[in-house]
Amino acid sequence: MSDFNFVFKEYSDEDNKIYEDVMKKIMQNIKNGMSFREAVDSIDIKDNELKGFIEDDALKILIAELCYVSKIPFEELADMLKLPLDTIRTANLEMLEDIALTLNNSFNKEGSGNA
Repeated sequence: MSDFNFVFKEYSDEDNKIYEDVMKKIMQNIKNGMSFREAVDSIDIKDNELKGFIEDDALKILIAELCYVSKIPFEELADMLKLPLDTIRTANLEMLEDIALTLNNSFNKEGSGNA
């Protein structure tokens, strides 16, 4: 796993509402046949940092749901979303790193106790 300083940003209630609304729109657009890029580009968010976060999350959610739950191969997902396979693989690795970091942080907050 690569070493990096992961910073969790606190978002406002308004940002959280935007996130939920936009995420639903992206997912619906993809279900309606848009490519991933078309679905993301169709949303209008002035905060580029929030838009980038939503884009990253949307791809990771699609990977989790379609590849891990529905067992669709990465190659098929890449074709479906019209993305390069390397983009899917990179997002998958980032998602796994996010999960590991979250688990490590949760474990460290709870205390290690006796192993």
